[in-house]
Amino acid sequence: MTDTMGFARFELTSFRVNAWPMILMSALVAVMTWVSSRQEPIGLAAVVPLLPVFFVTYPFLTDERGQHDLLYATLPIRRQTVVLGRYIFFLAIQLASGILALGLVAATAAATGRSLDPRLAALATMASLAAGSVLLAIQLPLLFWLGFAKSRWIALLPMLVFLTPVALMQLPGGQVRFDSFDPTALPPDFLLAAGGALLSVSAVAWVVSALVSVRVYAGRRF
Repeated sequence: MTDTMGFARFELTSFRVNAWPMILMSALVAVMTWVSSRQEPIGLAAVVPLLPVFFVTYPFLTDERGQHDLLYATLPIRRQTVVLGRYIFFLAIQLASGILALGLVAATAAATGRSLDPRLAALATMASLAAGSVLLAIQLPLLFWLGFAKSRWIALLPMLVFLTPVALMQLPGGQVRFDSFDPTALPPDFLLAAGGALLSVSAVAWVVSALVSVRVYAGRRF
């Protein structure tokens, strides 16, 4: 476990070197989505936790450019350590994006004077985190199995998933308003049950994906 956490910290250090372009792109995407959703604060809760899926190929690209996979094979590092360390890195990034989303939603609601139910904001954030978990659960095993060069097309998946609803919202009558939605009208246990279901989906996606990645990376030849 110590080696795994050490590799996760190594991933974070490597990410910091080129983090600013990714942060600026994330900010641009978030602003565009917020504008598209008629400046509804809840729109940020729906998109910000999804941003890490756009950068899932970055560490794999770095590995191939620097031939890090060959380096890992010569060092006393188990392939399982590489896989789990990278998963912990992405999990930490996604959880951080969820916390950032809640902070941005609260700040935007306060700045614009829009009403916002904290329960709805939390549910939207959890739904976005669950969607991001599923996307990462699909992308990571393919990248560990094929590497960046043979699976770079997987980067298009989150773009299609993300841009499709944004495009639909621009159609006449496609605008969705959340300020008139009253979560108190829902059954008392609905939000709790929905939150638990979303958390379960996220957990299952991460665990199954990690197990598959460990297996395929163990059999990969360089």
